[in-house]
Amino acid sequence: MYKIEVLERKRLEKGLSYTEIADKLGIHKVTVSRTLKGVTMKPRTVKQLADYLNVTMESIVQ
Repeated sequence: MYKIEVLERKRLEKGLSYTEIADKLGIHKVTVSRTLKGVTMKPRTVKQLADYLNVTMESIVQ
């Protein structure tokens, strides 16, 4: 699947909250939280987060 921890680490490096990311992407903060915690991993959401955090999909696909 995905190495979600890469996205979470990048979020923390940038000092972004789940709410900030959710507002920018137009999705619910619970969706961001659940995705970055690895609870749910819908490909579209993972791609949105990767693009927003400037992480290549190649670096998170296992």
